[in-house]
Amino acid sequence: MERCEDIEQLVRDWFGNASRGDPSLVNTHVSPDPAVRLIGSDPDEYLAGGEVIREFLLGEVEGGAGAVRFEPTDVEGFVEGTVGWATAKLTITLPDGGQVFPRWSAVLHDDDGTWRFLQTHASIGVPNDQVGWVYPDRE
Repeated sequence: MERCEDIEQLVRDWFGNASRGDPSLVNTHVSPDPAVRLIGSDPDEYLAGGEVIREFLLGEVEGGAGAVRFEPTDVEGFVEGTVGWATAKLTITLPDGGQVFPRWSAVLHDDDGTWRFLQTHASIGVPNDQVGWVYPDRE
């Protein structure tokens, strides 16, 4: 395994384009494969199939129309052969100025020189004790 600047730059560009309402990277970098998965922070955002996910993401980017700002930090990308993965912490600034801070990860595949997303996952961290997840020996 080794760090991959190409993947790290793709992640920065991905969120930069989303911030500008530019959907161009969605068509290029989301694999059309039916095995592609997207798990979002909303409970209903559990999507299967590259074409379904591509349409969803196009709607998200175009719906935000540059009014939502995505700022990735701590971007890391790695590669092993034709498989890559990335992680980032995000600050999402909403049109009303509110902010959310999801964690984000992705698995990618090198498809003849183009990194394509196979799986993405975003989650908003909630402390374990707030959801009742406690270990008896740690109380």
